[in-house]
Amino acid sequence: MLTREDNELLTRVCGDAPMGQMLRQHWWIPALPSETLVADGPPRRVKLFGAKYVAYRATDGRVGFVDEACPHRGASLALARNENNGLRCIYHAWKFSIEGVAVEAPTQPLKEVEFCSRVPFRQYPVREVAGAVWVWLGKDAAKGAAPPPFPDLVINDLPANQRQTYRQKVNANWVQGVETTMDSAHLVLHSSHIAGQGDLGNITKDLAPVYHLKPEPYGFRYAAVREIDSGSYVRANCFVMPWFGVISPADSGMDAGSVFFSVPIDDENSWYWQIAFRVDGPMPVPFMPHFTDPDDWPPKVPGDETNNWGQNREVMRLGHFSGFPQSLGTEDFVVLTSMGPIVDRTIEFLGAGDGAIVQVRRCLLKSVQQFINGEMPELADHSKIDYRAVRPIALRVPQGESWEGLSQG
Repeated sequence: MLTREDNELLTRVCGDAPMGQMLRQHWWIPALPSETLVADGPPRRVKLFGAKYVAYRATDGRVGFVDEACPHRGASLALARNENNGLRCIYHAWKFSIEGVAVEAPTQPLKEVEFCSRVPFRQYPVREVAGAVWVWLGKDAAKGAAPPPFPDLVINDLPANQRQTYRQKVNANWVQGVETTMDSAHLVLHSSHIAGQGDLGNITKDLAPVYHLKPEPYGFRYAAVREIDSGSYVRANCFVMPWFGVISPADSGMDAGSVFFSVPIDDENSWYWQIAFRVDGPMPVPFMPHFTDPDDWPPKVPGDETNNWGQNREVMRLGHFSGFPQSLGTEDFVVLTSMGPIVDRTIEFLGAGDGAIVQVRRCLLKSVQQFINGEMPELADHSKIDYRAVRPIALRVPQGESWEGLSQG
């Protein structure tokens, strides 16, 4: 369990909260799926860490990411006209270019150009990687300060047919999502969805995996070892600061997996992202989720606490374990939401199956304490991290074989 003070330090990210300041300063933030922005299309409202922004794709394809409030009178730039490589506020027709400067102020009768040069317009650095728009929101980010290096994960340069990128909004604090991603013991929750999925479907034969953790410059790797049939089934996953869970594929021997990350909208809501990938070829069609909106997948929680979050007891009676047949992801969202927006970790009673969760908290709390002390968090020193070595793996192994040699890194 945590103290109340540590739980606050861990979960709060808005305003001057130290955790939020650290995350914004030292990491690029996934903001929205790339394909949701269309050249000269409607700007998209984005809320991150409790602050409001607007993202848009300009005429030439570049992406702009700006404060939502027009610097003139505060009208929302989500209402703006997106035209000729810039946003034009509909209130007074002031225009701001994709380069991040005011270029027109029609209501200024004299010295318009000089006036525009003084308008405090804030635009933030962006990158488009792995089907997502990422933004840097650190100190002086809108004033030309140098952003941190972008983590060179295996997903970064895969073609579109070798990855799928999507997200869902969840009414739960971001840490709850990160912890769930790294909780290998909770796969019993998904037993009805993973049944028949090769080696992964055998997991529920051993509900008490033995954890082996190894600290790494990016966070840690851990192997969850289960006894199945005549040997062991090992899933070696990686936690990459501050929120990436790089998770093993369903079948042993595949050079594939998923990267999950839970990103704060505010203290009580988060975006739960997944980028499923395969390195050695196109994603197999049977394993590709079918969805029409990458900004709305997997399916949302079908209810709320008044109806047990939409749990279907009839399908449970017929054999479904959780009563949420919508998808594996929906099951995760349900349990996260059921904890409440910010779970009280002072009343937990943890066991041996929670080793990875404890280590996630240690990484985050140690890093934020270093930040508070004015130090560079060790796990944010990107120049010392070989992100390409972060690879998950799932294998059947003979009894007694060391897990450390099974995955790269």
